[in-house]
Amino acid sequence: MLTDTHANEEEAARLANLRRIFAAIEAEDPQFVLHCGDITDYGSDAGLEAYRGLIPDALWDRIRHAPGNHEIRWDTSARERFQRWFGPTSYSFDAGGVHFMALDPTQLLQEPALFADDLKTIRDDLDGAGDTPSVLFLHYPLGGSNYYANDTEDFLRTIDPYPVRGIFAGHIHRNEVTAFNGLTQVAAIASRLGPYYLRVTESSTAQGRALVVEQVTLGTTDDEQPAVQRLAAIPLDTASSGTERMNVAARPSSSAVSLTAVPRGEAAETVEARVYPQSVFGLADTGAWTPLAKRGGSWQGTVDASALAPGHHRVQVRAKDAAGGHRYETVAVEKKGPSRARPAWEIEVGGRLQGALAAHGSVVVSGSTSGRVIAVDAASRGRRPKTLWSARLGPVHRGAAFTSDGNLVIVPSADHRLYALDARTGRTRWTSRFDKPVLTTPLVTPTDAGDRILVTAEDRLRCLDAAGATLWEASVPVRTAGRAASDGERVYVGAGDGRGYAYDLRTGKTLWSLLTTDRPDKYRQLIYGPWDDWIEVLPGGAVLFSTVTDGIAVDPTTGHEVWRAAGSYIFAPSVVLDDAGVLMVTEWGVATVLDPATGAPRWSSQAVPRVVNAGPVLDPRTGTAWLVSVGGLLAAIDTSLGAVTVDRQLFAANTFSTPVVVGGQLIVAAQDGILRGLTI
Repeated sequence: MLTDTHANEEEAARLANLRRIFAAIEAEDPQFVLHCGDITDYGSDAGLEAYRGLIPDALWDRIRHAPGNHEIRWDTSARERFQRWFGPTSYSFDAGGVHFMALDPTQLLQEPALFADDLKTIRDDLDGAGDTPSVLFLHYPLGGSNYYANDTEDFLRTIDPYPVRGIFAGHIHRNEVTAFNGLTQVAAIASRLGPYYLRVTESSTAQGRALVVEQVTLGTTDDEQPAVQRLAAIPLDTASSGTERMNVAARPSSSAVSLTAVPRGEAAETVEARVYPQSVFGLADTGAWTPLAKRGGSWQGTVDASALAPGHHRVQVRAKDAAGGHRYETVAVEKKGPSRARPAWEIEVGGRLQGALAAHGSVVVSGSTSGRVIAVDAASRGRRPKTLWSARLGPVHRGAAFTSDGNLVIVPSADHRLYALDARTGRTRWTSRFDKPVLTTPLVTPTDAGDRILVTAEDRLRCLDAAGATLWEASVPVRTAGRAASDGERVYVGAGDGRGYAYDLRTGKTLWSLLTTDRPDKYRQLIYGPWDDWIEVLPGGAVLFSTVTDGIAVDPTTGHEVWRAAGSYIFAPSVVLDDAGVLMVTEWGVATVLDPATGAPRWSSQAVPRVVNAGPVLDPRTGTAWLVSVGGLLAAIDTSLGAVTVDRQLFAANTFSTPVVVGGQLIVAAQDGILRGLTI
């Protein structure tokens, strides 16, 4: 087993190290090899080809790959590139009386994990395995301090009835062995760091079969014997420690959550609790746990909730047994309290609502990764809106857009199509087919000749008229996932080569490009460039390209830099205020109003912990900007003064969707597949 090889065609020393590793693995003649992801640095064909060239032909068919975030985070092919090289991203097989299952909780164009609708597939697969012990492998480690999957508790509940004995994982680039919920997890050191891999061998013990896991470190020369270190033994015929289930009752108040945990046995030696760190996004967290006190057959205590906003939270409880294993349970709680935004209604759309919402008048459109697109009439304030129509398309990962007259809704899909739906009925009026998935929010820009629709599919920019006719196409270097912008003369796109580009709106001719980053290699030019930026035309005409390090205003005619503001502004669309200031929000939740002519800040305030793709939205009645963090925390921002009021924890899901304000309602979408309306 190995993980995090991070093959990169520009990194010769790394490739040489990996070639040694695969040669050593081939010499061991394993029955099969598990690779737990981050196969390459950024999932390019060049990187994948370099990786394939490292592996002896006799070994290739024995390697079972699971994708990592570095395959999917920047993947504008919607997993098609991975599937061409390796096959399915999630699958299972049997070997030696053990059921092995590759899991793929990666999220397209995002960093962390989410199991979501895949839980049913996992359940069905384990049902089919029956009493055969199962070992799962995936990229992200779970449990403990690992908060890489926002629905880990749902995953653990799903596998709990089955004999899942082990998990192999990567991602954290170091060895970590943990026992929890009856299984043993081994996260492995990254092979990109040196000549490391894990050897897994079945052995017999007094308790039955076990998988013995050892780290192999190759010598500095091929003649030197490798060092071998035993890491763990994964029991196959019996469960590991941490099997004892608990019943947990939670009673929230304004200042604390009172807890009673009742283990279903006597194995627990300690029981602790904490509020789930909802602000942690795709990271580890080593925050403190609060001990509970044993009273008879239960454990009781409180966790501090005084700093929590009103709304929906989770509380984690873990019990530790004599063997050092943990049992994790998670309960949902709702903290009562006043807030400006009051929940009014919910509509379950299904799948994941990942793209920005689109609105025209009182009609709001949301698309789902399940392929369902719905339109609702939000005119009835405070009441559940009427669903006007529901359409079934291919998976939708980014937002839709209305034409200027509001008659058409333009929807991008991973099925290689751009759809134009009748805004009144949801029927398809026309489609435009692409060679690759359409994973960008389309731009509709009015011209004297009618609307122009601009959308990209990985490395192609297409301009269409409102009837669906293609007017021109242009190449976009490497890839793009952001939304284009236009000033009526030019079209602006952020590309994967670290540059922002300008094209002639009439012809598609490339007019100029600007390098936004000084990173020297292809991988860093991609990740430090404007590849996923929602480009904006500022008051006064300058064009704003944003990256993970800067917002850069550019002269639209010459392509020369006008000003540069430090900050990771790429992940939140900006908003132009009535006084012509520009409200920009960094990835880390810092809101700033800038002068569009000079880039000088008027004010800057910490608003929420973190923001990813979901930008602020203005209430036109009051000028208040509403901002939802990636973890679902809602804040109200006074755009004139910069005062921030944290208002409400909307949900326990993540959100990457910019909300809309319609008729006194804030309408928000999230990765739990629910569209929500709040009265503001």
